Amino acid sequence: MKHPRSTGGGTIPVPQFYTTDQVAELLHVNVKTVRELIKAKKLKAVKIGNEYRITEEHIRKFIEENET
Repeated sequence: MKHPRSTGGGTIPVPQFYTTDQVAELLHVNVKTVRELIKAKKLKAVKIGNEYRITEEHIRKFIEENET
């Protein structure tokens, strides 16, 4: 779900971010697997401090690209 953020002239949709732990739970894989997918550039993520954050859009794209 995107949350609007006011910027004076309008709103910018802010994406929902998930932690690597949350993505691992959603995909039913180990958190180490999620980090390896990010490092291999198979799953896009944003690094904030020492932690990765993944948007719902990037999770959906990863799933679509890996359908068999």
